Amino acid sequence: MNSPFEDLEYLADFLPEEGESVLMTRRRGQLVCETYIEPASSQAASTASVDRELFGRMTTISARLNQLKTGPILVTVLSYYWMCVLMHRTLNLGWSGWYLDLGLGLLLGVSCYLFVQFRQRKYFLEIVCPLMKQLMQDHQLDKYSLIAYLSQYRNLTTLASAFTRWT
Repeated sequence: MNSPFEDLEYLADFLPEEGESVLMTRRRGQLVCETYIEPASSQAASTASVDRELFGRMTTISARLNQLKTGPILVTVLSYYWMCVLMHRTLNLGWSGWYLDLGLGLLLGVSCYLFVQFRQRKYFLEIVCPLMKQLMQDHQLDKYSLIAYLSQYRNLTTLASAFTRWT
């Protein structure tokens, strides 16, 4: 146990600036002083509670959602090229068959988009949703304040759009 004079010296180190508050508690017999900042609004409080670890996890999840696009897009572009070559060779088409290439490109593009959306939705609902529910519960965040926080950052737009689309 400290003497009262030692406690006063300790408190003098933590005297607040004007407009600040100090929260004093005793933990395991020791006097503990912490600065206490009153939250201005609920949004500021929820945004302030998003820490680096949560931001890092959200960045990683958003990057993984973006990576789900690369494989199907690469396969679609390569298959489009070789299907056009094969179609022009077998049907003896010249440059006048450009509209068939355009139709094939539109068909493959839409199917690639739908496949990417399917993969992202499956990954989001099976892996990301349970993880984010746990993280939101741990950090005491609701869904809408998290979406507002995500929309502030450009690198998290994929995750923000996934939240708004699939929850």
